[in-house]
Amino acid sequence: MKILFSLCSWGLGHATRSLPILRRLVKDSHEVIIYTSGRSLALLQSELKDGVRFVASVPYPSPYSDKIGFAFRFLKTAPKIMKVIKEENLEVDRMIKENKVDMIISDSRFGSYSRVVPSYLIFHQLRFIAPLRLAPAEMVTEFYNHNLQNKFEKIIVPDYAENSLSGDLSHNLRYFKPEKVEYIGILSDFESLDVKQDLDYLFSISGPEPTRTILEEKLFSQLPLLNGSTIAVALGKPGKFIKEVIGNTVIYSYLEKARRDELMNRAKIVVSRSGYTTIMDVAEINRNALFIPTPGQTEQVYLASHLEKAGFFHSVKQGKLKLDIDAKEALKFKGFVPPWKTKGSVERFLKAVRIKD
Repeated sequence: MKILFSLCSWGLGHATRSLPILRRLVKDSHEVIIYTSGRSLALLQSELKDGVRFVASVPYPSPYSDKIGFAFRFLKTAPKIMKVIKEENLEVDRMIKENKVDMIISDSRFGSYSRVVPSYLIFHQLRFIAPLRLAPAEMVTEFYNHNLQNKFEKIIVPDYAENSLSGDLSHNLRYFKPEKVEYIGILSDFESLDVKQDLDYLFSISGPEPTRTILEEKLFSQLPLLNGSTIAVALGKPGKFIKEVIGNTVIYSYLEKARRDELMNRAKIVVSRSGYTTIMDVAEINRNALFIPTPGQTEQVYLASHLEKAGFFHSVKQGKLKLDIDAKEALKFKGFVPPWKTKGSVERFLKAVRIKD
């Protein structure tokens, strides 16, 4: 089967969470065309080679900013995003005809659908969380998402129907028909390893700019508070690999899969943004975590609060971070034990989109 796999490039999360599915499709000898851009394109090119073709996508304008909140920035950029979605759909139609594509799988790209071949959307944010949780605003965002995503045959949610990680982002819905939404479980490219937990802290710095660099500067300013600890820092900058050792801290520009798995399994605690992909990664290998949501990004703020209230993970606002104190507090939380892990989720995904080996 020839499959066009399209991915949003806001940060690396969409690329990393889709890697298990992509690896399985390649393993099963499907012909895959990957359509994405920026750092996501660079990451997937470094991880996947044989059986995969890459096409640089039309990039979506970023709704992230260090000056205004996500909701306001999203409203400001929405007309530009809609314009790009139309351009994307025209390009996707052309690729389908030229390459005789049999199916489209889109991770959060709304223009990657077709009326002539089955199109499936991987998405976990069916409802945008409004500032102050204003119910009328959230009803509008869900209705908007419903109309935008109704062109897809099915929406595949990387979460569980019960005991969820994403909470109200993808549950308790008003407009989506139950048969349209498929909960398959978490997706993570991490694997559990039988290794000693001899790394005190793993800092995973990711996300779109400029928020990624803001977090990097904030964390590095407080690393001295962890004097005597063994520390690894992943900067989330795919491309040329750089490793630097400063005292008891090892800094990596980017972690390829083998090193990523090793460090995550060795870490006693992971410190990162509360992006949904990172949350799934931590759950996949049953680690404690300290989450620092991106200021103004309502999805991350909501997820951090939801997981703290559920007793899974500790979180702290960026402006109130006291690294030594908050890390100790995070170790008191129980973490999240998934009903099944990524291997089972991939099988459920293949069944949902009706792909056979």
